[in-house]
Amino acid sequence: MTVIETERLVLRPLRQSDLATLAAVLNNFNISMNTAHIPYPYALSDAEDFFTITRKCEPPSLLLSITRKSGGGIIGGVGYTAEPENHSAELGYWLAEAEWGKGIGSEAACAMVAHAFEIGRHPKLVASFHHGNTASGRILAGLGFEPIDTAMNYSRAQGKDVPVTKLVLTREKWQGRST
Repeated sequence: MTVIETERLVLRPLRQSDLATLAAVLNNFNISMNTAHIPYPYALSDAEDFFTITRKCEPPSLLLSITRKSGGGIIGGVGYTAEPENHSAELGYWLAEAEWGKGIGSEAACAMVAHAFEIGRHPKLVASFHHGNTASGRILAGLGFEPIDTAMNYSRAQGKDVPVTKLVLTREKWQGRST
């Protein structure tokens, strides 16, 4: 069982006891509208389905919940999903709206990127952010991701294709960054 600790956070597997909190936090269009796969409205049954998915997730993919070291329930999710056909993994994350603007997204994403390169041994990571979600764009740029394309991707919450910016980060660039 993978658990990652940062200065303020514990990234850990989702637990059955988290599902009610997960459903309550993700039943927020302001969060789901900026993701590809999170539906809106978000019900307890959606949390149960996601819990089942996380239980089937095996290396070289990893999906974890974001919690504070100081305690409390989950405040977000972060992970990467292997894309062997592209010799990469896709990074994704979400954060409870009450936690926006506190650096938590950056802290969790940084820890997950490090894990993907150092433990997962992925040669590159890809990510995308919905146009208008400038906070996510800043998080990815701060990690060293570089834009490679724009495209239309389906947003389950919005029920339509939306414009996104696609980005990439190689292991070599990550390892060569100044810390």
